[in-house]
Amino acid sequence: MSYSGRFTITKQDNIQYNYFRMKRKLAGLAIMTFVLLGVIVTLIRYGQGITVMNAAGVGLIAAVSGAVLMVTFNLVSVVARVNRLYKTGKMSDFSVQYSVDKNGVHAKSERGDTDFTWKQIYLARETRHAIYLIAGEKRAVVIPKAQITSQSELNNLRALLHKYVVAGRAKVA
Repeated sequence: MSYSGRFTITKQDNIQYNYFRMKRKLAGLAIMTFVLLGVIVTLIRYGQGITVMNAAGVGLIAAVSGAVLMVTFNLVSVVARVNRLYKTGKMSDFSVQYSVDKNGVHAKSERGDTDFTWKQIYLARETRHAIYLIAGEKRAVVIPKAQITSQSELNNLRALLHKYVVAGRAKVA
Protein backbone atom coordinates (compact mmCIF):
# COMPACT_ATOMS: atom_id res chain seq x y z
CA MET A 1 0.00 0.00 0.00
CA SER A 2 1.34 3.44 -0.93
CA TYR A 3 0.22 6.94 -1.82
CA SER A 4 1.67 9.49 -4.20
CA GLY A 5 0.52 13.01 -4.97
CA ARG A 6 1.72 16.34 -6.30
CA PHE A 7 0.69 19.44 -4.37
CA THR A 8 1.21 23.18 -4.59
CA ILE A 9 1.80 24.76 -1.20
CA THR A 10 0.31 28.27 -1.33
CA LYS A 11 0.35 31.32 0.91
CA GLN A 12 -2.99 30.22 2.39
CA ASP A 13 -1.55 26.78 3.18
CA ASN A 14 1.40 28.45 4.93
CA ILE A 15 -0.92 30.65 7.00
CA GLN A 16 -3.09 27.68 8.00
CA TYR A 17 0.02 25.66 8.92
CA ASN A 18 1.26 28.50 11.12
CA TYR A 19 -2.14 28.69 12.85
CA PHE A 20 -2.05 24.93 13.36
CA ARG A 21 1.41 25.08 14.92
CA MET A 22 0.58 27.95 17.28
CA LYS A 23 -2.91 26.81 18.32
CA ARG A 24 -1.88 24.96 21.50
CA LYS A 25 0.57 27.67 22.61
CA LEU A 26 -1.99 30.34 21.85
CA ALA A 27 -4.64 28.61 23.96
CA GLY A 28 -2.21 28.44 26.89
CA LEU A 29 -1.32 32.11 26.51
CA ALA A 30 -4.99 33.07 26.32
CA ILE A 31 -5.78 31.19 29.54
CA MET A 32 -2.75 32.67 31.30
CA THR A 33 -3.65 36.19 30.13
CA PHE A 34 -7.26 35.70 31.23
CA VAL A 35 -6.31 34.49 34.72
CA LEU A 36 -3.56 37.05 35.36
CA LEU A 37 -5.56 40.05 34.15
CA GLY A 38 -8.66 38.89 35.98
CA VAL A 39 -6.87 38.42 39.28
CA ILE A 40 -4.75 41.59 39.07
CA VAL A 41 -7.61 43.90 38.04
CA THR A 42 -9.94 42.36 40.65
CA LEU A 43 -7.35 42.85 43.41
CA ILE A 44 -6.59 46.41 42.33
CA ARG A 45 -10.27 47.37 42.20
CA TYR A 46 -10.95 45.65 45.55
CA GLY A 47 -7.96 47.49 47.04
CA GLN A 48 -9.53 50.75 45.86
CA GLY A 49 -12.54 50.05 48.04
CA ILE A 50 -14.90 48.57 45.43
CA THR A 51 -17.07 45.66 46.60
CA VAL A 52 -15.81 42.16 45.81
CA MET A 53 -18.60 41.47 43.31
CA ASN A 54 -18.07 44.74 41.43
CA ALA A 55 -14.29 44.25 41.47
CA ALA A 56 -14.73 40.70 40.13
CA GLY A 57 -17.03 41.96 37.38
CA VAL A 58 -14.49 44.55 36.26
CA GLY A 59 -11.75 41.90 36.52
CA LEU A 60 -13.77 39.52 34.34
CA ILE A 61 -14.31 42.19 31.68
CA ALA A 62 -10.59 43.01 31.69
CA ALA A 63 -9.66 39.31 31.53
CA VAL A 64 -11.92 38.56 28.56
CA SER A 65 -10.86 41.73 26.74
CA GLY A 66 -7.18 41.05 27.30
CA ALA A 67 -7.39 37.42 26.19
CA VAL A 68 -9.35 38.32 23.05
CA LEU A 69 -6.91 41.13 22.22
CA MET A 70 -3.90 38.85 22.73
CA VAL A 71 -5.33 36.11 20.50
CA THR A 72 -6.36 38.62 17.82
CA PHE A 73 -2.92 40.24 17.84
CA ASN A 74 -1.18 36.88 17.44
CA LEU A 75 -3.45 35.76 14.58
CA VAL A 76 -3.06 39.07 12.74
CA SER A 77 0.71 38.94 13.23
CA VAL A 78 0.88 35.51 11.57
CA VAL A 79 -0.92 36.80 8.48
CA ALA A 80 1.24 39.93 8.41
CA ARG A 81 4.46 37.92 8.80
CA VAL A 82 3.57 35.45 6.01
CA ASN A 83 2.45 38.31 3.72
CA ARG A 84 5.71 40.16 4.41
CA LEU A 85 7.78 37.03 3.66
CA TYR A 86 5.91 36.56 0.38
CA LYS A 87 6.40 40.23 -0.56
CA THR A 88 10.14 40.14 0.14
CA GLY A 89 10.52 36.88 -1.78
CA LYS A 90 11.70 34.88 1.23
CA MET A 91 8.63 32.65 0.82
CA SER A 92 6.76 31.65 -2.30
CA ASP A 93 4.33 29.03 -3.51
CA PHE A 94 6.04 25.79 -4.42
CA SER A 95 5.17 22.34 -5.74
CA VAL A 96 6.05 19.16 -3.93
CA GLN A 97 5.67 15.51 -4.82
CA TYR A 98 4.90 13.30 -1.82
CA SER A 99 5.31 9.54 -1.81
CA VAL A 100 4.06 7.70 1.25
CA ASP A 101 4.91 4.03 1.76
CA LYS A 102 5.89 1.52 4.44
CA ASN A 103 9.26 3.28 4.93
CA GLY A 104 7.87 6.76 5.53
CA VAL A 105 7.16 9.96 3.63
CA HIS A 106 9.37 11.13 0.79
CA ALA A 107 9.12 14.71 -0.46
CA LYS A 108 10.63 16.05 -3.68
CA SER A 109 10.44 19.70 -4.67
CA GLU A 110 12.47 22.45 -6.28
CA ARG A 111 13.63 23.29 -2.74
CA GLY A 112 15.20 19.86 -2.33
CA ASP A 113 14.34 16.33 -1.35
CA THR A 114 13.72 15.00 2.14
CA ASP A 115 12.66 11.77 3.77
CA PHE A 116 10.74 11.28 7.00
CA THR A 117 10.76 7.83 8.58
CA TRP A 118 7.63 6.89 10.50
CA LYS A 119 9.56 7.05 13.80
CA GLN A 120 10.56 10.67 13.08
CA ILE A 121 6.94 11.79 12.76
CA TYR A 122 5.84 12.76 16.25
CA LEU A 123 2.49 14.27 15.27
CA ALA A 124 0.03 13.51 12.48
CA ARG A 125 -3.16 15.59 12.41
CA GLU A 126 -5.97 16.06 9.98
CA THR A 127 -7.76 19.39 9.97
CA ARG A 128 -10.54 20.66 7.77
CA HIS A 129 -8.00 22.01 5.28
CA ALA A 130 -4.96 19.74 5.42
CA ILE A 131 -3.11 16.78 6.82
CA TYR A 132 -0.01 17.76 8.80
CA LEU A 133 2.86 15.42 9.58
CA ILE A 134 5.27 17.04 12.03
CA ALA A 135 8.81 15.70 12.36
CA GLY A 136 10.46 18.63 14.13
CA GLU A 137 10.27 22.33 14.81
CA LYS A 138 11.20 23.13 11.20
CA ARG A 139 10.35 19.82 9.52
CA ALA A 140 6.80 19.12 8.41
CA VAL A 141 4.69 17.73 5.62
CA VAL A 142 1.65 19.75 4.57
CA ILE A 143 -0.87 17.93 2.39
CA PRO A 144 -3.70 20.28 1.33
CA LYS A 145 -6.89 18.21 1.30
CA ALA A 146 -8.51 20.32 -1.43
CA GLN A 147 -5.81 19.11 -3.84
CA ILE A 148 -6.39 15.40 -3.18
CA THR A 149 -8.15 14.21 -6.31
CA SER A 150 -10.59 11.68 -4.84
CA GLN A 151 -12.11 10.40 -1.63
CA SER A 152 -10.52 6.98 -2.21
CA GLU A 153 -7.06 8.62 -2.34
CA LEU A 154 -7.80 10.43 0.92
CA ASN A 155 -8.96 7.19 2.52
CA ASN A 156 -5.83 5.40 1.28
CA LEU A 157 -3.64 8.12 2.82
CA ARG A 158 -5.55 7.93 6.11
CA ALA A 159 -5.14 4.13 6.15
CA LEU A 160 -1.37 4.50 5.70
CA LEU A 161 -1.17 6.98 8.55
CA HIS A 162 -3.23 4.74 10.83
CA LYS A 163 -1.04 1.78 9.96
CA TYR A 164 2.43 3.33 10.21
CA VAL A 165 2.39 6.39 12.49
CA VAL A 166 3.37 5.38 16.02
CA ALA A 167 0.26 4.68 18.11
CA GLY A 168 -1.14 7.76 19.83
CA ARG A 169 0.60 10.23 17.53
CA ALA A 170 -2.00 10.23 14.75
CA LYS A 171 -5.42 11.88 14.80
CA VAL A 172 -6.86 11.48 11.34
CA ALA A 173 -10.43 10.62 10.35
